Parts: sequence; C-alpha cells; structure tokens
Amino acid sequence: MVKDDAYYASRRQFLQTLAATGAIAAADLAWWQEPFLGPRRAGAAASTVRFQFSVPEPLRISLVESLVERFNKSQSDVEVKVEFVPQAQARQKLITAVSAGSPPDCCQIWDNWVGEFDGMNALEDLTARIKGWKHYKDTVPVAWQTVTVKGKLLSFPWVVTNDAIFVRTDRAKEYGLKIPGPDWTWDDFLTLAKGFTKPDKNQYGFGMRGAGTWAVLYATEFLYSNGAQVLKDGKVVINSPESVQAFEWYIDLIRKHKITPPSVATDGYRQIVEGFGRGVTSMYLHNSGSVEEQKKFVGEPNFATLPLPLGPAKKRASFYFSETLTMFKAAKNKEGAWKFMTWLMDDEPNYDYAKTLGLLPTRQALADRPHYKHPGYQGFVKSFPFSIVSPYLAYAGWGGKLDSEGVPLVQQAMLGKISPKECLDKLAEVLTKNMA
Repeated sequence: MVKDDAYYASRRQFLQTLAATGAIAAADLAWWQEPFLGPRRAGAAASTVRFQFSVPEPLRISLVESLVERFNKSQSDVEVKVEFVPQAQARQKLITAVSAGSPPDCCQIWDNWVGEFDGMNALEDLTARIKGWKHYKDTVPVAWQTVTVKGKLLSFPWVVTNDAIFVRTDRAKEYGLKIPGPDWTWDDFLTLAKGFTKPDKNQYGFGMRGAGTWAVLYATEFLYSNGAQVLKDGKVVINSPESVQAFEWYIDLIRKHKITPPSVATDGYRQIVEGFGRGVTSMYLHNSGSVEEQKKFVGEPNFATLPLPLGPAKKRASFYFSETLTMFKAAKNKEGAWKFMTWLMDDEPNYDYAKTLGLLPTRQALADRPHYKHPGYQGFVKSFPFSIVSPYLAYAGWGGKLDSEGVPLVQQAMLGKISPKECLDKLAEVLTKNMA
C-alpha cells in the first residue's frame, strides 16, 4: 500500500502549527515529524491491523498518528490503520461492532469498559501472553489490577492515572493565601477555596465536575475521606451515614458556600481544565492528564498539585484508572495486534505517549525520569500510598449505569432538586440492581 505524499506533507504542516501555538514543544518537533519525512511503501503482503482510538483531540490524534507511522516504518509484514472515534460514541460503536462480529483487531479503551466487554465474551484472554512478556514483572501491580477480570489479564494498562487537586500558586500569592502541605484537611480546603472566590471578578475557588462519569467518581473520592465505601461485605453501602454526611458537605460547596462556578452541574472535562487555565477557578480535581496543558495555560511556575484533603475520618482515597490496549476475540489479525500493542508498551513509545499527555507510565523506571519531578506531578506522586483501583470496577454492569443514571442523580443534587441523601439512596438502588 502506498501512502499519499500529500498526506505526509499535510501532517508535517499541522505539526508545525501545533509547535507554533505551543501545543507541542518546538524542541520536540523533529521527533513528531520524523515518521512523516518520507512515505513508507509496505510490501503487498503486509497484513493490516485495525486499531480504534477513542479520544480524538488534535494533540492525541497527532501523537497517535506519529506513533502508528513510526511503528509501520519499523515493520515489513504489518501495517496499522488507526480509526479515530469520538469518545462519546466509542463504547456504543464497539458494542455494535462486536455484535456484528466485526470489531477492530485492538483498541484503546478505559478500564471500566473491560468488564463489560468481557461479559459479552468479546475480549481475548491475554494472560499467558502477558505473563511471558518482557516487562510483566516490571509493571506496577496496581496497573495489572485495573485490567484483571475474574483472574484473567484482558488488556495492557497503557498508562495509569490517579487524581489530585490542582492549585493556582500565583493567585494564592496575589491574594496572600497560604498553600497548605500535602496533609491538608477539608477545613484547609474550604478556607483556601473561599479565599480564592471573588464572584465580582468571575473567580471561584473550585472547579467541580458535574458532567460525565467522573462527576460520580470525584464526588466518591471525597466521600472516602469520611470513611465511606461503595461496597462492604458484598453489599452496596454508598448511602451509609458516613457517605451522606460527606456528600452533604460536598454539595454545600455549591449550594451554601458558593465557591464553584454557576455552571457546575454541566461542567465536564474541558470546562474544569479550561476554567482553571483562564483563571475562572483556582482549584480543580483531575488526573495528571491536564498537567501539560496547564503548563501552557498558566505557566510552569504558577501551579502545583496536592493530594485530596483528609476528611473527618482522617482518611482519603485517590482512584486509579488505566487507559488500556485491548484485543478482541474476533480479531482477524491477532499476531499483528500483539506485535503493535507490545511495541507501544516498549520504553520509548510508552514514555513518549505518557509524557506528552501528562499521564503516568506503568513502570517505575519511566516514572522516575526527570519529567515527573515537576511540582505539577507531585500531588499524584504523593497520592500513590492511598491510591486504589476504582470501586466502581467491581461489577461490569456498573460502567454504563454510572453514565446513564449515576451522573443525572449527582447533577440533580447539585441543582438542589433532590437531597444528597436521596441522591445516594437512588444511586445505591441502581448499583444493587446491576451487580450481576
């Protein structure tokens, strides 16, 4: 197959535009462009690997295309074709493709989808292959936990994330506010958030997420700070007294203390990240995936991250997630898919992907590189001791229900349409009904 020369020229031009706008570092431009300097002319016998990628933002598209072309140029018998699908459509598209018997050979999906697709008997069991893989023992154990279902390793944990609080250190200095240490408390958090809040300037202390699955997850992390749990002795206890007390405090940040933007109930990933970058908010909860963006938005010296604050129970939890590389049982080119996935997991491709997107590599040797010493990553590093696999991964049926039923319940609580207790009681019902 012959790649169109015009395509390579257009990709080089686009990368130059990204470098000019600061989306990628000028010093890294040569690395990004190198795979597009000349077309690869694969042999007619080269087998095709279909790879679906489900976060098609401009930077990720360029990064994945660069990695795919780099892989293709290193091969003579395999050629990867990447299919970019909007994140909101990716899960349903995969379900449809699996049902039709025509899934891609491999894909990038989130770990909270893995159990669901295993329940459809759609995923290739990679246990034997992975345990014989050269980096199996070097990968942190919690990363393997995120992709293990019923004792089977069903994916590679491409990169992992946990959560921490982003803080505008420059604005704290401007307003004479003290940045707490890593063992700060809910009281410290609220005091700082109130100090940052200046409604007359359209400035608020905390950018809270109301849209998407993570609206439930972020709230749950705060509940864990009060000793709450999602599951206990096999029963759903997300509506325990400890949970309700913590969720009331969390909702009070909006309803009583008004330290969040008025748009909180519909704010998603983009809104909380860009709100911080524009100065509308001075704190937000997110994973390390937005560290690199904030370096460009607010400047490297002007922000840091802290672990989630300790609650009344003197506890806290940060949930681990992994972005996975997963192979389907009905894949038409399993050997080619395995070759591609293991190449992406090699040191340099893996590090380049993680570093560019601000995500955390799954091997300690890569996480120890100087890039991760920046203050923007310290909140995540300091959260490792109390980071756990998300409790919502316990049952495959919970993944889709968090989106379809959990998020609307949290939004209703944020808007004052239902009480925090009513929200958690209904969420507990949803989870209990979907424990199969």
